[in-house]
Amino acid sequence: MFTVNIKGRRDPRNIDLVKLDLIFYKRGYARVSKVLHITGLYREWDSKSQSFTGADTSEKNMLLRHERLKYLKVAEKWEYQGKDWIPVELSHYYDDDPRIRNRYITVAEMLDALTEKTATRERYKNGLILTSEPTAKKYRYLKSSLERFVRSKYRRDFSKYRFRDITEQFLLDYTLWTQLCGGKQGNEGGIREKLRKLRAVCLYAKENGVYNVNLNAFRPLREKLKSRLVTPKGVSPEIIRIIETVDRTLLGKKESFYLDLFLFSYYAGGMSAIDVCLLTRDRIKGDMIIYDRTKFDKQARVILTDKAIEIIERYRNEAYMNYVFPTIKRCNPPQAKLYGRIKRINEKVNQTLKKICKLSDIDQRITWSTARSSYISRMIDEGFHPLQVAELAGNSPQTIYRHYYTISNKEKMKEKMNQAFNCNG
Repeated sequence: MFTVNIKGRRDPRNIDLVKLDLIFYKRGYARVSKVLHITGLYREWDSKSQSFTGADTSEKNMLLRHERLKYLKVAEKWEYQGKDWIPVELSHYYDDDPRIRNRYITVAEMLDALTEKTATRERYKNGLILTSEPTAKKYRYLKSSLERFVRSKYRRDFSKYRFRDITEQFLLDYTLWTQLCGGKQGNEGGIREKLRKLRAVCLYAKENGVYNVNLNAFRPLREKLKSRLVTPKGVSPEIIRIIETVDRTLLGKKESFYLDLFLFSYYAGGMSAIDVCLLTRDRIKGDMIIYDRTKFDKQARVILTDKAIEIIERYRNEAYMNYVFPTIKRCNPPQAKLYGRIKRINEKVNQTLKKICKLSDIDQRITWSTARSSYISRMIDEGFHPLQVAELAGNSPQTIYRHYYTISNKEKMKEKMNQAFNCNG
């Protein structure tokens, strides 16, 4: 049940005049008032008919009816659509400032808005204009996950959920449901990433004045939200050597190319898949590659080794346009297809590495991302200063130690330790 009525009272600044307010009511919510900039004599105001009774007041009464009816029509439309609206939202429906209307936005609408915003946000990287489509994809995935959860757990439509509904119990239920779903696949369902992304959405909503955002609801899950201790994925130089010297007659032509992409990444500071695939020749300055990392606001200054140069030259006549490698074969492809192409190449590299590990009896899991940790670990163990390694890799010294460094040759280190502890005196 809902009503939109007009209430009149004496104007405190001029008691001969009436001050009019629209009163919005919906069962279960407090009444909300909105000032009407229409006035008249207080003695001519009739509360029962909600209109003026004096002479020459027909025009004012027509304006009053118009104001009341336009809000009633919106409320009726929302009721017909099944929208979970609130009186204060209706009172601001015709406000010119969209920031005021957006204070009552649903969680689903906010996710859609952030998806669109990030999908169209452009960044200039290494001479290319890139969008944030991968981030937009994460928002889509989060929304899809929340829709499935609400439908499964509460038998409700997530599109009606507002930020007031993101309560402590909601988050606890969502966490358990996600972990149970992930357990069927042998993982945790990516709950940490989903909670962190949902909290970021709530924080963005609060910063933009959306009502009833409760960030304290995330407190019981603070352990889940903490960054995990990262286990570096690096492997020893001996394993890299085995991969380098694999019998390429056992690989197809494309598999050999995918292997070269991995090895180039290893020789060139552990470049990520997207940075290798989008590398252009104008980034090569003499014996260095100077480029802005796509995923982070860091610049890397890689010294080219002979092995890296050899791989570059191998594909000089195959690469399209100004690209170093034959990874991108179209001029200005749509962003979604560009990122999709890079993702497929990354998967092919990982499949090739899995095959090589099987052929070479390597019992470790090696992926493209292994190259970065392996490069950083070897450089530090070879005696290069962490500041030098950080500049080559495009990271800070703190980051390389926290996320990438691992002892590159444990056997050699063990041998030296035994010598040290067995030394007399």
